[in-house]
Order: sequence, then structure tokens, then C-alpha cells
Amino acid sequence: MYKSTALCILVTVLSFFIISGCNTGGGSGNIIINGSISNSGQFGTFTVTVSEDNSRLDRTNTDGSGNFTLRFRSFTGNVTIRFESSTFDAERAGIRVTEDSTVVMNFTLQQSPTLIIINSWQVFQDPFFIRNDSQFTLVETLIDFIMDGNGGNCIISTGTSSATIRVKSIDITGCREGVRTQDSGSVVLEADEGITLRGSRDAVITLNESFVSIGESSNPVNNSVLIESANQFGINAAGNSTVIIDPQNNNCTVSGGRMAVNISGSATVDTSGCTLSDG
Repeated sequence: MYKSTALCILVTVLSFFIISGCNTGGGSGNIIINGSISNSGQFGTFTVTVSEDNSRLDRTNTDGSGNFTLRFRSFTGNVTIRFESSTFDAERAGIRVTEDSTVVMNFTLQQSPTLIIINSWQVFQDPFFIRNDSQFTLVETLIDFIMDGNGGNCIISTGTSSATIRVKSIDITGCREGVRTQDSGSVVLEADEGITLRGSRDAVITLNESFVSIGESSNPVNNSVLIESANQFGINAAGNSTVIIDPQNNNCTVSGGRMAVNISGSATVDTSGCTLSDG
């Protein structure tokens, strides 16, 4: 009886490892990539693998239309996607990812020379609260960054934490407070194209020694900045905090249900060239 029981346990354990080692999609984690291959019909069904430091994070197959979903966690924020079919085998490294996000990407694959072309890249990021000396960094010129606060606060940075988002475009809406920094926290939002930041209360609020900078990237295309508060201040700066709004060609608007800009203490706000609209 004991030998039979031991054999059953051994078979169960081996079955678990066999199943775990044959991942065909549906991985676990809080990063999701919903991808599509625009010309998948030229190559047939693909196996798509996402890896990090030569370790596989998830693997799946495309459907009949070239769509696929990967779900995983990342330790470095920098992953590689590999596409394999009977007639195509290539990978693209340097795919930037962030925790608690859904990424929507469209690819075109080229056989000769072998290329993986990214046609569109959207990051739907959950609101986040960073503290102490933690960092949130997303730097990629192909990304359209999108955040919906769904009535809650969108980005909060406290302590000595910092958030840097430097992408193609930024759209942060549905916030109670759009960006809040305090202590020595900092938030930098830069884009090649448009930046929109909307809150029902303060769109930007800075306290203590904190810092916020919103404006053009180093290679702007048609950058603009729109900061709106429905009921409070577009920018509310207090303490010794600093806010800098630096769009391309002074193309910016700051508005508030009460006032566009409110300054108290020794705070500094630079909105040179912006159109300010009080409620």
C-alpha cells in the first residue's frame, strides 16, 4: 500500500512539472501584451515568445487573424519578443514594459531583409503611487502613453521617488488629482507630440521641495501641453516646490475651475508663453 501511494505522489509531481514546462500561453503577471501581426497571412500561424535575460516569461500561438496575448511579470522592464513560424524566425529586443499595464501593439514582419516593424504601440497604464526612493521610468519614442484615473488620483510621487515618462504622446485623464508630488518627489512628463493632463481637482499639485516638469522631448514633432482642472487649480504649487511647463513653440493651455495657477509659500511656477484660463 505504501509503495502504491508513493508511486501516485511521484506521478502527480512529475505531471505537474511536465505541464508547467509546456507553457502555451495564458501566463501569470500584471503586464499584458495584446499584439497583432498585420501581415500574418503571409507566414501562417506563429509561436510568440516573450523573454527576459534569456528566460522565457510566456509563450502562445497566434489565432487565425494574427492576434495574440502574453501575460507576465518583468524584473528589468526590458523584454524581447520572438516570432516563429514555418517560414519566419526573428526577435525584437528592447521592448519597454511597466508593471500594472496593458500594452497594445501592431507589427508588420518582413522576410528579406528580416525586420520586425512596430506600426503602433499603446501603453494603458494603471495609476500609481511611488514613495521613498523608488522610480518609475518609461522612455520610448514609439509609445502612446494612456492613463485613465477612473475618478481616483493618477500619479503620486513622495519621499525622494521619481517618475520619468518620455514617449511619443501622453494622455492622462479621468483623474481626481492628475499629478501630486510632495517631500522631494519628482515627476517629468515629456513627449514628441501632445500631452494632456486632466483632473477634477488639482491637475498638478506640488508640495514641500518637490518638482514637476511637463513639456517637449528632445526631438519634438508637434508638441503641445493641455492642463485642465474642472473644479480647482490647473497648477497648485506650495512650499519650496517647482513646476516648469515647457512645450514646443509655447503651445500650451492651463485652465482651472477656480484658477489656472495658484502659488503659495516660496514655490516657483514657470508657464511662460502659456495661455492661462481662470474659471
